[in-house]
Amino acid sequence: MAHIILVLPVWLIGVLLGIVFPAAILLIQWGIRRLWPAGARGDHNDVVGFIIAVVGVIYAVLLAFVVIITWENFSGAEQVVGQEASALRSIYRESIAFPPETQAHLHELVREYARTVTSDEWPAMAEGRPGDPRVGALLDQMAAEISHVPVTTATQQEFVGAEAERLSQLVSLRSQRLDYVTRGIPGVLWFALIVGGLVTIGFAMMFGIERAALHSLMVGCLAAVIGVLFFVAVVINYPFGGGVTVKADPFERVSTDFGR
Repeated sequence: MAHIILVLPVWLIGVLLGIVFPAAILLIQWGIRRLWPAGARGDHNDVVGFIIAVVGVIYAVLLAFVVIITWENFSGAEQVVGQEASALRSIYRESIAFPPETQAHLHELVREYARTVTSDEWPAMAEGRPGDPRVGALLDQMAAEISHVPVTTATQQEFVGAEAERLSQLVSLRSQRLDYVTRGIPGVLWFALIVGGLVTIGFAMMFGIERAALHSLMVGCLAAVIGVLFFVAVVINYPFGGGVTVKADPFERVSTDFGR
């Protein structure tokens, strides 16, 4: 569901969930009060109040859980991107002990990795597709360069081992980053959120209050809060897709700092 909505601009999603949705709820409430004027007397408020208290608490917990999970997912993806760029920097800087030719090749591969991730892999992830195969080829070339470094001293052996470990970390972090591309809230949970929201708002509309303006204010605020939380969950559900995304800034800084 979130993938379909994300084709819309962020501001439009915000308007639909934060303004249009509460307005539609208020229109429905107005129709209910017109068709069932006796409900405003509140003869059934004891029953409705008990049910909405139970349903509201359950739904609040579920909605808060989803928002927290989506934020942790987004934050985790952002952290992995930063760690991947840091590992790339370490490979560049710690190649100082290698022969000049190998060092130059590794430096160029690091710069090409940062450029390819930024220009090709990021747009692919935004579309929900796996990473660019050229990035994987660059990792293979880095591994080949490190494996062919001549080792004559214990110090060189230590540097080669440390560089190989950093490359392994880079591969692992890239794999984790790509895992976040399609890691979103399952459709069944979105279904539960939608049904639960409609049921919660429905019981609020059934609560009898003679003053229509006060009743509309209460129901409208409830619908607006649910709509805004839905908006937050939707726009950050996929960290690399939509209008609110994890940026490639750490890799762009690598290209800027090491570019020639």
